[in-house]
Amino acid sequence: MALNYARMPGFGDLPGDSRHPNSPDYVEPAFGLDDAAENVAGELYANDEAGRLVDEVADAAGLLRWISHNAEVPPEFRMEFRFLIEQAERLERMRDAEYAALNGEHA
Repeated sequence: MALNYARMPGFGDLPGDSRHPNSPDYVEPAFGLDDAAENVAGELYANDEAGRLVDEVADAAGLLRWISHNAEVPPEFRMEFRFLIEQAERLERMRDAEYAALNGEHA
């Protein structure tokens, strides 16, 4: 009898591991990570912490750029790291433009 390597038992096949889609006990989550992120964003806004988070991420843009030029980011994280840099730079531009507008300066 030949082994079917396309369907070998794996970690998720262990009985009782209901978190893995290959488990017979698996139940699809009712909510996704995007739902969780929206709830966290709502909490940050409600607790008046959203501005602080924007400020901290915007301030980190320079550090993230430095890391990208001076450190080796593992291949499996490069896309996420590049996206993080782009978002930090975007928040930095938006915050600086808003600061200039609030103070009557031209951005």
